[in-house]
Amino acid sequence: MNIKLSQHLPKTHTQKILKKEAKGKDEVCLVVLVDDNKNILAESTLTDYTTRIEQLIEVSHFNGKACESVADYALAGDKKTTKQNPVQLLLVGVGNIDKLNHTVLQKVAKTIYSSTKKRVSSITVALDDALEENQFGQLALNLLAASYRFDKYKSEQATPVLTDVYLVADESLQPALDFAQSVFAGQSLTRDVANEPGNICFPAYMAEQAELLAETYPDLLKVTVLGEEEMSGLGMECFLAVAKGSAREGKLVIMEYRGKSNFSANTEAATGAKVSGGLKALAGKLPNKKAAKNSDGNEQSVNDDAPIVLVGKGVTFDSGGISIKPGAAMDEMKFDMGGSASVIGTIKALCEARLPINVVGALACAENMPSSDATRPGDIVKAMNGKSVEILNTDAEGRLVLADTLCYIKRYEPKAIIDVATLTGACVVALGHVRSAVFSNDEDVLFDLENASNLSGDLIWHMPMDDEYQTQLDSPIADMQNIGGKAAGSVTAACFLSRFVEEGQAWAHLDIAGTAWNSGKEKAATGRPVPLFMQYLKNSADMT
Repeated sequence: MNIKLSQHLPKTHTQKILKKEAKGKDEVCLVVLVDDNKNILAESTLTDYTTRIEQLIEVSHFNGKACESVADYALAGDKKTTKQNPVQLLLVGVGNIDKLNHTVLQKVAKTIYSSTKKRVSSITVALDDALEENQFGQLALNLLAASYRFDKYKSEQATPVLTDVYLVADESLQPALDFAQSVFAGQSLTRDVANEPGNICFPAYMAEQAELLAETYPDLLKVTVLGEEEMSGLGMECFLAVAKGSAREGKLVIMEYRGKSNFSANTEAATGAKVSGGLKALAGKLPNKKAAKNSDGNEQSVNDDAPIVLVGKGVTFDSGGISIKPGAAMDEMKFDMGGSASVIGTIKALCEARLPINVVGALACAENMPSSDATRPGDIVKAMNGKSVEILNTDAEGRLVLADTLCYIKRYEPKAIIDVATLTGACVVALGHVRSAVFSNDEDVLFDLENASNLSGDLIWHMPMDDEYQTQLDSPIADMQNIGGKAAGSVTAACFLSRFVEEGQAWAHLDIAGTAWNSGKEKAATGRPVPLFMQYLKNSADMT
């Protein structure tokens, strides 16, 4: 669906009054927003339609409640005028204008789209200056999001008639519309890869999608893919403990978005542990970062162009491994790569928006399957940083692939690390499907994420991570165990990940188990938290 900014209402056409069965491609609909006091938004631009709008409000007993709608199908008003201007009219309520937040705008956008998608090819939404820039961007993004479909596997596909949306507003809002379109492009990719079934979307498929992006945006993006042999050389036993149960090879996909400069990694800073031959094996793939010199001429490791790193859990199907899950709704475990899906979607959105910022996206992709090669409960493995982990439950696998990935991306000496994962069912119990949980060791990162959450409407909630929770991870025979018991499951999962982040490194963890997809009959990926990430990165780029 195309969406454009316009300064004009629909043009006058000459044709007969629309009949009920008319479905012509030249059909046009004017969308008018009305609040719960029956005030017409953008009224000053609608003078030619005022009488008709007021008549429709009166005869339909329209009250302007949020998402209330009524259409006249171009049959109301003076017959002569209708023949000359057969523009359909749709009134949509927005409720209390002072409470027009993201949730209401999302519902209004869905109402507009669902009311017009099957019967008109073009709609014009009269806005003028009724919405603030942020509200305008959210409405535009949600109109686009409402048009998303994933029906490629259906033998019969119902193609919507609606193809064009025009937003009548000031030209100064064009950047907000452009940004919304970029976010939608990334969010759609996120939903596409997450909606794919597990027999299509597996680790190699995720790597292929990343490489296709690099081919599309060669001036902005570089992609490196590590296989299991290379990860073994780096001592990434936690990652491999998950991947080895499947016949499909695990992949660590590194996506370098160079929107500000051609940064590179410092392989010597990758880990404090000495791994025989591991770093040397990758020296050709990721060149050492050149050290800068201070005023005294001595080398220093600080890099002003250091990237923000996004790390995504990419378990393309999670059977639970040997600790196998119950059969009910196990098909939804194809969505357990929602974290990596959101990271690749964010990278695409960045490439579309061309934000002047450096970002690394790391996709930790593996398939968690039971087999004779699978990890057993009670096995002990070592992470890339040399710490040992007793694996008590193989269904707590996401934190294992993330642990080694967090160690690996230290080589970028990031400004901030944000990992994102459909990590715990406990998070769904705590926050449901409205807010994603955020844990952080840095007040600045937390503040910036919360600000982006408020602006984007992609909501988060700050969760605790007190040191007292760490003791739940104590193991009598290893440095730690991978689960902390039933109590505070999402918190102890975050505590586990924190042990693989260097002291002083700004870091946040997002648990999106309740927000990455919708369950049940209408099961589908939501594309979250791409809007949150893009707002966060846009704000970060604006501050540099």
